[in-house]
Amino acid sequence: MLKKVGFLAVLVASIASAQVLTPQTGVANDHGGVKTRSVDVAFVPRSGETSYGYNDGYTGVGLTILAWPIPNSDYDVAGFRLNLGWASYRDTIGFDCGTFSASRNAEGLQINLFGNLAYCDASGWQNGLVNIGKQNMRGLQIGLVNYSDYLQGVQIGLLNINRSGITFPILNLGW
Repeated sequence: MLKKVGFLAVLVASIASAQVLTPQTGVANDHGGVKTRSVDVAFVPRSGETSYGYNDGYTGVGLTILAWPIPNSDYDVAGFRLNLGWASYRDTIGFDCGTFSASRNAEGLQINLFGNLAYCDASGWQNGLVNIGKQNMRGLQIGLVNYSDYLQGVQIGLLNINRSGITFPILNLGW
């Protein structure tokens, strides 16, 4: 059984690392220096004063085993994320499920047994024992404890905390 789990982990890691999304313009590497680390980055169009810039990697599949994210925590996951432990990615977009999820920003459906944590913004649906859309939560939170500094949506749970508005048990609304 342990060999099958190990094989599955290696297989998923290979698929995840092969699924790094890069735009038509290709991939570059900053090669690092003495005090920097080497990071693969994608050269992508962006808005603002300059028309192009560098952006760290994206992957379509993210896997967390215990405390280790595969490919690694410097990536954004845009697609499917499976958490078999606890670890953090930069941003998560899409379907996120498992035991516990942590990321800077989260968009989409998060269903994790113990909870969901978005350090900055969360939008969509968070479902777990404890749900935190730290700065902004836009959407639905269902759990025992739900927290947000600013809520634009619905919290359903035993303890619902909305620091910018009303804190109300069972059902809390914000807009």
